[in-house]
Amino acid sequence: MTVEALKAKQCCPPWGPDPNNTCGWQQGRGVCREVQVDTRPWGGPYTLRNVDDRERWPLKFFNRSCQCTGNFGGYNCGDCKFGWAGPNCDAKKPVVVRKNIHTLSEEELEQFLDALDRSKTTVHPDYVIATQHWLSLLGPSGNDPQIVNCSIYDYFVWLHYYSVRDTLLGPGRPFTAIDFSHQGPAFVSWHSVVSFPKDILELPVCSALALQQKLEMQEEVPGKRGPLFKQPFSIAVPKDICAIYYSSISKLRALFTDLDDYNRLVTLCNGTREGPLRRNPFSNSGDRLPTTDDVRNCLSLHDFDKPPFFRNSSFSFRNALEGFDRPDGTLDAPVVSLHNLVHGILNGTSAFPHAAANDPIFVLLHSFTDAIFDEWMKRFHPSDSAWPQELAPIGHNSMYNMVPFFPPVTNQELFQTAEQLGYSYAVELPGTLQEASAWGVMVGSTIGGALIALLVLVVLLVVFQHRRHRKGFEPLVNARFSTKKYTEEA
Repeated sequence: MTVEALKAKQCCPPWGPDPNNTCGWQQGRGVCREVQVDTRPWGGPYTLRNVDDRERWPLKFFNRSCQCTGNFGGYNCGDCKFGWAGPNCDAKKPVVVRKNIHTLSEEELEQFLDALDRSKTTVHPDYVIATQHWLSLLGPSGNDPQIVNCSIYDYFVWLHYYSVRDTLLGPGRPFTAIDFSHQGPAFVSWHSVVSFPKDILELPVCSALALQQKLEMQEEVPGKRGPLFKQPFSIAVPKDICAIYYSSISKLRALFTDLDDYNRLVTLCNGTREGPLRRNPFSNSGDRLPTTDDVRNCLSLHDFDKPPFFRNSSFSFRNALEGFDRPDGTLDAPVVSLHNLVHGILNGTSAFPHAAANDPIFVLLHSFTDAIFDEWMKRFHPSDSAWPQELAPIGHNSMYNMVPFFPPVTNQELFQTAEQLGYSYAVELPGTLQEASAWGVMVGSTIGGALIALLVLVVLLVVFQHRRHRKGFEPLVNARFSTKKYTEEA
């Protein structure tokens, strides 16, 4: 990133050694063009205009960027879209299987945890983070970009923080009713991107294993917390390597936690690590994880989302999955279910949207949330029109560029099944309510039929006995039996 590029609001880097080969145009990989943004009206509580740098993303920073052709991708079209490979990005990669963490071998789990550790210490090769909003990005002199390097994992955490942070209006005067990745349809598309960061997945150890984990939701068992919380700082891992994970997570430090300070100073987080990760799971006596029936009820909702496309939408699959509706879609405020419920149960760092991604369990939770979304997509095959084109909260219309991803990608582009995006989930989710009802009817009918048959048989036997006695039935042989055993004397 250069001062000239920021002042020109153009991000069209060259591909290869030739500085004139912007976006790889000489090889037909892409071209430098005007950024397309959504112009349809948004709804929701954010009514301000031209005060937040995420409005009409990314025009406050860049109005020209590389637009890649075919399966080429990346900020300079030098990469392939996820799922594609080869010099011309025309070779389909094998579908990446995202595994259940409970099924990993000890070696696989150690490699997964090692990749997480390395992502915290490996400087991101392509991206930096801004420490000031758009009006102050070039510093007091106008020639000093307010940016810092960050690790691969911290960049991932910054993405989530930046999407949920408040609008900065002045010292201690934030506008808080804004969120580009929650409380609207973009919840599912946004978290599909970050359910496991592509940069982490492509670390050598991870690309070899193609690991993607999920959080296992448990049946509710009174007095039992489930295997997720076997140890104070462990995800559900085999008992003999809980200590490995404990040492890995306990040394991590959180970023972007002091939101009130950023608002008071009218600034963004500068990437300083501010303290340890915190968890206090099941701190309330009534806490429980979502159940299989909760997931089944959510997957039975036919409508992707419904007006007003916000946290008060009812019978909305998205709102139920996010956790503002009951799992069956009924709205009964205040409700905390499914995704929101797990964040609340974890407590500590995970309970705050601006800081939650610091905890690696975020990856597992959102992988499983994405698996539920993928299952819903495969069951209902929604049309593109199922996603609202307008009047969703800011950032949530179908053609809005997702904040803060760059190069720009719209919500609509992520409204696909996982396999269309190059991965799948090794997870079995519960069937529909109709299937469960049909199974119940079949079992009930079988048991009921057996009971009726038994009752008929008893009635017939009683009638038969009664008729024998009325006719004076006499047995052919009158047998009298001794009670003595054959070893005793007669």
